[in-house]
Amino acid sequence: MEDELEEIRPGLAIKKKFDELAAKTNLRIGFAQSFLFQQASGGPGDRNAGGGDIDLLAKWTAIGAGTKDTGIVAFAGEYRFQIGDQPPSALGPEIGTLLPTTNGFSERPPVVKELYWDHRLFEDHFRYVVGRVDPENLFGGHRLQSANFYFLDKAFSSNPTVPYPGSGMTAAAQLKPTPWMYIDGGINNANGKTTTMGIESFFDEHEFLSFIEAALTPTIEGVGAGRYRVAFWHIDARENAGKPSDRGITVSCDQDIGDALTVFARYGNADGDVSGITNSVQGGAGIKHVLGKDSLFGLAAAWSQPKDDTLRDEKVVEAFQRFQITETMQFTLDAELIIDPSNAPGDDVLGVFSARLRISF
Repeated sequence: MEDELEEIRPGLAIKKKFDELAAKTNLRIGFAQSFLFQQASGGPGDRNAGGGDIDLLAKWTAIGAGTKDTGIVAFAGEYRFQIGDQPPSALGPEIGTLLPTTNGFSERPPVVKELYWDHRLFEDHFRYVVGRVDPENLFGGHRLQSANFYFLDKAFSSNPTVPYPGSGMTAAAQLKPTPWMYIDGGINNANGKTTTMGIESFFDEHEFLSFIEAALTPTIEGVGAGRYRVAFWHIDARENAGKPSDRGITVSCDQDIGDALTVFARYGNADGDVSGITNSVQGGAGIKHVLGKDSLFGLAAAWSQPKDDTLRDEKVVEAFQRFQITETMQFTLDAELIIDPSNAPGDDVLGVFSARLRISF
C-alpha cells in the first residue's frame, strides 16, 4: 500500500520523507512553488500580469529540541520570475492604483531572503533574533497577511503605511512575562536590499528601521485565541539613497471565533514621507471549510489616504476562495474591487481578477 500511495500521491510521499528527516536530524526542510495570474478590467496601462516564485525553507533546531528553550538556525531562499509581459507587482502602477494589486510576485534572481539565529530562553520568557530578516515579519502584521495563502492586495498582504526596506541585518528581542502578553523591539537595516547581503551598510551607515510592539494574546473561553497589538516605528533618513525619515503607529487585532472563523482589523498612521500614505484602515475575515474540507473563504475591505492631498482616497474590497486540492496543492480564485484608484483619475472603479496555484511540501 505504501508503494501505491507514493505513485498515486507523490506530494504526500515527499512530505513524509521531509517529516522523517526532521524526526532524525531536527532539520525541517520545506519547498514551495507558487504561480499568480492577474487581469484588470480597466486602467491606462497593460491590464494583465503573470509570475511566480520558488521558495526553499529550512529550520535546524540546534539546541533544546523538544523543549521550550530552543536555538534555531532559520533559512529562506527565493526566486521570483515573470510570466508574460509584466509581473503582478507591476500591475498596480500600470493601471493607476495607490497600492499594488499584490505583495511580492516581482521579478528577481535567486536570493537568500532570510538567514538568522532565533534563541528562546528562560522557559520561552525571553527570545532574541540576530541575522538577515525580512522586516515585514517583525511587526505590524495580522494572521491573514500573506499573498501566498490569503488576500493579495497590498492593503491586506502587507502594512501599507510602513515603508519596509528589503531583507537586511536585524537585531531584535522579545520579553514574554506571561503566556498572554509580550513586548518586543529591535532594529533593522534601513538600507536593506533583498538582492544583496548588505552587512557592511548596517555597521557603517547606522541608518535603521526601529520598532517597539506590545501585544496581548489571550485565549477567550468559548471563543478562541486572539492577538491585540500596538506598534511604534521609525525609519531614519537615508543619505546615500536620498530618502527622508518617516515614523508611525499601527494598531492591529485578530481573533478566532470558534473553530472556523478568524477576523482581523488594523489601523496605520504615518507621516507618509516615504510610504506616501498617511492613514489606512483594513478589516476582514477568513472562514474555513467553505466549499470543501480545509478550504478557505476570505472577505476584506480597506481605505487608504495618500500623502498627496490632490489624490483621491483609495478603497478596496477583496474576496477569495481557496480550495485545498490535495494535501500539498492549493488553488485560489480572487477578485479585487478598487474604488477611486488614486493614480487613475479617469476611472472610478477597477476590477482585478486573479488565479493562484501553490504547491508545497
